[in-house]
Amino acid sequence: MMRMIVITFFALIAVMALIFSLRNFQTVEIDLYLTTISMPLALALTIELFAGIFIGFLVAFMHIIKLKSQYRSLDRKVKTIESSE
Repeated sequence: MMRMIVITFFALIAVMALIFSLRNFQTVEIDLYLTTISMPLALALTIELFAGIFIGFLVAFMHIIKLKSQYRSLDRKVKTIESSE
């Protein structure tokens, strides 16, 4: 039952994304300071979405690495304290 709900949810999202893409197919110009490129609005927004997701994952990954490093450091301190007792 839950699997059917998830499949329906993702199918609904896919249909909405397709409709959005078809309704926003006009060309926009994007200024990259050195050059200007033209592409469909839906494609530009999709690229920005995936860039944002990638940046979010990168920030989360760096935070996880920092937490793991802190955990190892604290774990070593606990082990040295336990061994000295």
